[in-house]
Amino acid sequence: MLTIELKHQRLQQTLNQIEDAIGDLKPLMQSIAAELASQTEENFEHEGRPEWPELSDVTTENRVKRGHWPGQILQVSAAGLAASITTHATDSSAMVGSNKPYAAMMQFGGERADFPSLWGDIPARPYLPMDADGRLETEAEKSILGLVLAHLKEAARR
Repeated sequence: MLTIELKHQRLQQTLNQIEDAIGDLKPLMQSIAAELASQTEENFEHEGRPEWPELSDVTTENRVKRGHWPGQILQVSAAGLAASITTHATDSSAMVGSNKPYAAMMQFGGERADFPSLWGDIPARPYLPMDADGRLETEAEKSILGLVLAHLKEAARR
């Protein structure tokens, strides 16, 4: 059996500093929460990434009658879904979401058979930067990994 023991004071000191810095993840989690919110805003602005399905004819007609068409999908009012996005961060988690009762329906879709109050089936229009299985969109994943690497590099310099 081969054993290699590394006795490098500077490297050991750096590793200890990284461990100490990583101990407080709240600043990183706050950055990740802010990035999730930014990615969510991008999804609203671009109407999905990939692009959301078009509105149904019934929905378009209803919006025309109310003076909300043409307009952006999921952004009918100033107090609507896009404006309701909030973030929360702890020492070990970063969250983004909405308190609107219809938020999950817009993210995941729904069928009239399950929700009789709907005038038709609602296709999923994922505005949060993740899919139904919780996997991050490519843009969000790259941005968050960049934040994590920057945090680690900064921790290594301390």
